Amino acid sequence: MKELNELTRRLLAEGWSPEDTPPGTHPYKDYYGGWTYTGDAIRAMVWETPCGLLAGGSHFLNGYMSYNGIDWRPENGNPVITCPVFPSEPCPLRDPCLNRERYDLHSDDVIYQCSCHQTDRPYTYAGSVDEAHDRVWKEADELWEVFKAQHKGRVCRHQSHYGRTTKTWQAFYDPTDCARMGCTYCDVLAKETDQHKGNVFYDIRKSWTLKGEGLFPDQPRTVIEKGIKLLKRKASMTICEAIVKYGRHTIEDRVRLNHHHELFFDKTLKIEVINLRAAKVNTRDIKQDLQDIANGIEVIHTIDSEKAAKEQKRARRKAAKEQRIRKVEKMILTQGWEELDD
Repeated sequence: MKELNELTRRLLAEGWSPEDTPPGTHPYKDYYGGWTYTGDAIRAMVWETPCGLLAGGSHFLNGYMSYNGIDWRPENGNPVITCPVFPSEPCPLRDPCLNRERYDLHSDDVIYQCSCHQTDRPYTYAGSVDEAHDRVWKEADELWEVFKAQHKGRVCRHQSHYGRTTKTWQAFYDPTDCARMGCTYCDVLAKETDQHKGNVFYDIRKSWTLKGEGLFPDQPRTVIEKGIKLLKRKASMTICEAIVKYGRHTIEDRVRLNHHHELFFDKTLKIEVINLRAAKVNTRDIKQDLQDIANGIEVIHTIDSEKAAKEQKRARRKAAKEQRIRKVEKMILTQGWEELDD
């Protein structure tokens, strides 16, 4: 049985029994330490941080934190809220039991939790946690304009990170993200995106050593899989060309991740991303295919593999359907139509 929470201790002292359900609470549950507040009861409460900022009860509806052997929740009169100031060091007013609690979202974004206590003060936006947090993002907007000017506008806010502790912006650029967002103008490239759409294609070359047995020596093997699509949906050719120019590392990381089991168990295996290209449609280079085959390289085209997989799936479905039909026909012949259930 979970230790009784403070709300339950108080209600039991007032004479309530576990069979009762006091106003504003859920029925008594040992698992939760007794009674717990309803959502409406929590929303009606006003809480205060150690430094005097007000917080509406809606901040504490999504679960609670267990830390240092304590449940920090409304039922114990100590729910926690993220400090809206995001300091580099914890506030001296903080509960001593939270001294070591810290979360580094990034090296420039440190999060501390502050325990709150219930207050009779009416909630006002002025002097609240919400106002303090909004002030942080207002400052971020102002610093963004400075940051953007320093880079002559060649930065994208969607691909930038703001450190609320250090109050600094950092920019990065991954055009594969742009393909998902479907922007019509690229701030980083400083130009309108091409309305013609295409995709990014690449080939994978696998090389490994096939271990020989007895009199048979080790054999080097090479396979090239061609025409692999990077994007699930077509994107502007401007973005596709940017991916080819700036996004190779992202593709190589993805390929290594997709083949990490093979790479782990076969130390002779080498996987390379080759022939990275942007195109409206994928085309085959027959001469190159014949040359690769002549050099002892096995050539596989992704589109052929996908077609074969779809055909096999279609055949399995057809066979399963025919089997179901034969089963029903047999039941009709052996039992008669009238004996079948609905």
